[in-house]
Amino acid sequence: MKLRKEYLRDGRTVAVTAEPLDGDRWRVRVGEAVYEFHAQALGDGGVKLAPVGQEFERSFVAYGAAAGKDYMVRVNGRTHRLAAPAARQSGGGGGDGTILAPMTGTVLEVNCKPGDTVAADQVLVVLSAMKMEHKLIAGVVGVVQSVAAKAGGTVDQGAVLAVVEAVAVTDES
Repeated sequence: MKLRKEYLRDGRTVAVTAEPLDGDRWRVRVGEAVYEFHAQALGDGGVKLAPVGQEFERSFVAYGAAAGKDYMVRVNGRTHRLAAPAARQSGGGGGDGTILAPMTGTVLEVNCKPGDTVAADQVLVVLSAMKMEHKLIAGVVGVVQSVAAKAGGTVDQGAVLAVVEAVAVTDES
């Protein structure tokens, strides 16, 4: 299960991939740089990371959370925002009514069915991935056309979980 995302760094798109190797070892690529870590999930939602070969000298704890289309990472007391590329900022994750899995994971909740009218900020699907919950919103005011996600099911990154057809919002004041 390889995870892949793209982020902006110094105005340029950089690919970030993470893939499990064996046991608790992971290989992480950030652009052209490659790192290997021992990763241990902590009870508070964090992950203890120790660079392979430097386990005792350089281990650290990291926390991550979605922030809209961006991603926030907290390491050694500093928080970093990983900005999504412009293509993702403009709506790939629900802004056009298509709700996509941001990464491979397990569907925890499906809060809609075809025919439901939904608000733009309404949570339609909750996904568990990398020990975190991802609440996926409609992104548009509209009517749910289809739902492919099923609670308890596993989905791949980029899978279409639901589709919402946008409806015009009128001000009747």
